[in-house]
Amino acid sequence: MLMIKHLLRSHYKYSLICILLFLFSQLGCSKNGYDSTKITHRPRIFVEGGAPIPIIDEYDISGTKLGSFSDIFSPNKEGRIYGIWIGLDRRAAMTLQKETANRIGRSLSLVVNGTVVGIHPIESTITNGFIPFMFAHRKTEEEIYAFYSKLELSVRHINLELQNQRN
Repeated sequence: MLMIKHLLRSHYKYSLICILLFLFSQLGCSKNGYDSTKITHRPRIFVEGGAPIPIIDEYDISGTKLGSFSDIFSPNKEGRIYGIWIGLDRRAAMTLQKETANRIGRSLSLVVNGTVVGIHPIESTITNGFIPFMFAHRKTEEEIYAFYSKLELSVRHINLELQNQRN
């Protein structure tokens, strides 16, 4: 009888340890907060008149910010054109510098899920790794904020996915 109790206790402890190890391993894998279901927008940057291959893809983007430009043609003093500022990682910033040095006069297109969302005319070489894109089409403020929140959340989770793959 003592032998059976000892075996049951050992088995219970072993099962408990296995369950705890499994739970810790699952928590360890998701500790950085990566959730693939939250990636709904995959931004890519193409050069006008270039190959149909993006020069910058979603894994090169380190962050996004929403901003606005003054609309000089608007009779309304509060007229604004919204835009997205895209920040790149170091390697992509060097790629962007090389690509824009050779293509002054063309435009960069921000494409999200196959649709051109923003445009940036290349007036000079972009050396700082930040690109302001004006929205290609006028949208309401609510549409802008809804789009931006989905884009920003997607970029954050893409960065977490990349970090998760590196670890």
